[in-house]
Amino acid sequence: MSTAYAHEIGETAGNDFGWSLEPWVIAPVAIVACLYWAGSRRIGGKADRRMTHLLFWSGLAILTLALVSPLHELGEHLFFAHMIEHEALMMIAVPPIVASRPGVILLAGMPASIRTATIALIQAPVTRGLWSGLTELWSATALHVFVLWFWHVPLFFQAAVANEGLHILQHLSFVLSAIVFWAAILDRDQRRHGQMAAAFALFLTSLQASLLGALITFANRLWYPGGPDPYPICGLNRLEDQSLAGLIMWVPACTIYVLAALWILARFLTRPEVRHG
Repeated sequence: MSTAYAHEIGETAGNDFGWSLEPWVIAPVAIVACLYWAGSRRIGGKADRRMTHLLFWSGLAILTLALVSPLHELGEHLFFAHMIEHEALMMIAVPPIVASRPGVILLAGMPASIRTATIALIQAPVTRGLWSGLTELWSATALHVFVLWFWHVPLFFQAAVANEGLHILQHLSFVLSAIVFWAAILDRDQRRHGQMAAAFALFLTSLQASLLGALITFANRLWYPGGPDPYPICGLNRLEDQSLAGLIMWVPACTIYVLAALWILARFLTRPEVRHG
């Protein structure tokens, strides 16, 4: 690529792609952040909560950046940027938020009347049963896998790109299915004999995501032919852009599943008190 062309691409991206401050993103994030901040102050800043707070705020920051930074706008034009955004949501932002177990702090940050109503809703048999079913390890894994494959079916993916409402639903389903999945994984990891099952679920999820990524990477035709031309922005044609997106799903994203599984296995093997109770 010549210097002049590289400058032209950078200039185009700089002029066209900025921060995306959409109310459907900013409002929920701001509400959650305010509730957590208020709850933290009400409960108190104990030393043993520092890691919890770090996990929550780092996860929320990554989620926010994925949805409002120029990456989001680039994702409207570059398939590989769209893929980075989705993987950042599911694989990087959600796990630390779930690991921080923010429920108690979020409840503490609510006004008393809303907190009482929310606790009543959470403790209702229907709500408890629904959450228990969704966060059962294999149900959560199946849901996570289904959501991933569903939104990469060409018909549904292109519909989400073309329709803002469906695009919001796509991102929401990615985040919610990831919350359920990682909650199930971390719940099993805390049980006496649950670590092996959690690790196995992560390996299975990695395999199916690898398969989808490989199919996209090595496809000899466009899965999403209705997308914009990425060449003026990054110098890639549509098929190259698609292959790079598949590669991002295949290698770095699936590596996170594998590393999480290995971490759980390492804890299982090095903590006999957990393994044998």
